Amino acid sequence: MKKKVFFGRLQSRNLSPLKKKSLNKFLKNQKITTNFFQRRKKIIIEIGSGIGENLIYLAKKFPKFKIIGIEPFKNGLVNTAHYCLENKIKNIYLYPQVFEKFSRRYKNFYFDQCYVFFPDPWPKKRHHKRRLVNYNFLKSLIDHCNKGGQVFFGTDNTDYFDDVLKSTKLIKASKIIKIKLLKKTPTVITKYHHRALKLNNIISFLKIDKL
Repeated sequence: MKKKVFFGRLQSRNLSPLKKKSLNKFLKNQKITTNFFQRRKKIIIEIGSGIGENLIYLAKKFPKFKIIGIEPFKNGLVNTAHYCLENKIKNIYLYPQVFEKFSRRYKNFYFDQCYVFFPDPWPKKRHHKRRLVNYNFLKSLIDHCNKGGQVFFGTDNTDYFDDVLKSTKLIKASKIIKIKLLKKTPTVITKYHHRALKLNNIISFLKIDKL
C-alpha cells in the first residue's frame, strides 16, 4: 500500500468561481517548468506557505529571486494568487501539492533559502511519525541546499523543536553546516505565529547554514 503523504483537508470552505478563476490563471501564468532549476537565478522555497504572508514578504525583499510556495491547501493558494495578480508580483510561483510530490517531480531542485514555519506539530506521541520535519527530511533538504544557503525552521511546539534540533545536531556529524538558534522570526509574523503569541506559547526558530 502506498504511504499517505498528507493528513488533513485540502479546503476548508467553498471557493467562489472568481477565486477559482484567479488561482487557475495564476498557476497557468507562473509555471514551474522542468528546466526551472537549471537557470542561474537564486531560489527561495517555503514548504507550507499558508495564506502567503511570508512568500509576499520575501518576494518584495528579494525581487530578483524566484520564490516557490509549496502548499496543498487551496484557500491559502487562492489568497496568495489573488494578491500577486492584484499587485503584479511576478517572482512568486505556487506548487499546489504536498512537498513529497514536489520533490519526486523535481528531483534536481535546489534552493538558496528554505523556510518551514509552524508545520502541524502532531502533538500526540502516536502521531509523531506524521510530522513533516525529521532527520531524513532535514538531511534531504541540506543536500538540495546550495553552498552558502540556509534552511529555517520555526514552531511553537517545544517537543517538536527539540526533536528537530537533535536531528540537526546528528546531521552536523556528516554535513558541513552551522546551527543557530534565533530569538525572533527572520522574516514576518504570520497568521500561525500570531496565533501562537495569543496562546502565550514558546516560539523557537532554528537557522541551518550550509558552509
